[in-house]
Amino acid sequence: MIHPQLLSILRCPTTQSQLQIADEAVIESVNAAIAAGKMQSRVMETLTRPLDSGLVNADGSLLMPVYENIPDMNPDDAIILEQLDQLDREITEGFE
Repeated sequence: MIHPQLLSILRCPTTQSQLQIADEAVIESVNAAIAAGKMQSRVMETLTRPLDSGLVNADGSLLMPVYENIPDMNPDDAIILEQLDQLDREITEGFE
C-alpha cells in the first residue's frame, strides 16, 4: 500500500493533477487487458506485466502503474484509461 503522506504529494506527471488510488475493478480490467495483450502504455508499448495497483489522475484519464508498492511516475509508462472503453465496445460489437 502506498503511504498516505506520499500519495498526498504525488502529482500526475502529465496533467499535474492530484492522484488517487485506483479502484480494484479498474486494476482487474487493466490486468485482464494486459493478459489478453491489448493494453498499451502512452507511447504505444504493449504491456506484459500485471499491475499490483495504480494511481489515477483527477479527471480519470490516466493511470500510473504501481508495482510492488512503488509508483511508476514515468509519463511514458502511463496507461490511457480510454483503452478500457474501446475494449468494452469491441467486446460488445463482437456479440452483436
